Amino acid sequence: MRGLDAGKVYEYLDLLADQVQATQRQLGESWAKNERLQAELQRGRAELQRVQAELDQHEQAGDRVNEQVVQMFSQAQLVVEEMVQDVSKDARERIGQAREHERRIVAEAMDTAGQQVRSYAQTAQAQMQSIVNSFATEVDQLGSTPQSGKPGSAAPHRTDPLHDDLSDRQLRFRNGSGPDSPGSD
Repeated sequence: MRGLDAGKVYEYLDLLADQVQATQRQLGESWAKNERLQAELQRGRAELQRVQAELDQHEQAGDRVNEQVVQMFSQAQLVVEEMVQDVSKDARERIGQAREHERRIVAEAMDTAGQQVRSYAQTAQAQMQSIVNSFATEVDQLGSTPQSGKPGSAAPHRTDPLHDDLSDRQLRFRNGSGPDSPGSD
């Protein structure tokens, strides 16, 4: 009578029981999902640790490689410096040899030129002596030739043994009638 309605109370309790069961089911699903996530997190951490270990190994290997690269670069620099020194030494030696060769060539050329100049001077001197002798012979012949009073008669002409082909100028000089002849001013 004035109390609680048992049907409504049971109905309310059934509703609460359904809600508790739904909440327990959701809680179980959440716990299961949480366990799956925990397991994935553990696997992720393990993978992260493995990757971190590999990264550390790669960094260590990279450091070793960097050290090796630095060592190789240093060795390469030393080799290049030695090569530059060798090439410089070789170049200096070759330049010295070239200069010595140049000095020898110049000395030989100077000797050859001196010999040629001396030979030319001797030849020119011999030719000049021959010309002077020829002039002396001509002068002697002109001085010893009797003067004939006949016009048009001239002393016989003798040819110079060294100079068979005489130019007009040489003939005028030889005869004393040219502008370059001795005694004509």
